[in-house]
Amino acid sequence: MIISKLTVNKSNEKFHNSRIYIFIKNETIVENLNNRKQRPYTVYRKELIPSILNQLGLPADTKVRWSQYAGCKCPCSPGFIISDSYNQNICVTVDMEADESATTSTEAVAV
Repeated sequence: MIISKLTVNKSNEKFHNSRIYIFIKNETIVENLNNRKQRPYTVYRKELIPSILNQLGLPADTKVRWSQYAGCKCPCSPGFIISDSYNQNICVTVDMEADESATTSTEAVAV
């Protein structure tokens, strides 16, 4: 599992903790709807979050917590909430089949 793309966008909500949303490359809409409530977030935390924090220029010990309700009041958009980082939506596309030697495409807006 590797990060194939990371995009940072400014959030429209003021004083909003930054969110990290994980998307699976080539996952269909139906698969996404079926898998929303059963994402392997403990695996994401261990294998992806350190690299994401590094790419964002955040310290490795930054507090990040999983929330099924990260995007809204229903469980449709789960993700990680970053403490002490505000007004950013970070979208990460993960290639579950690629090997570790593949490169990551990063589109980041200044923090």
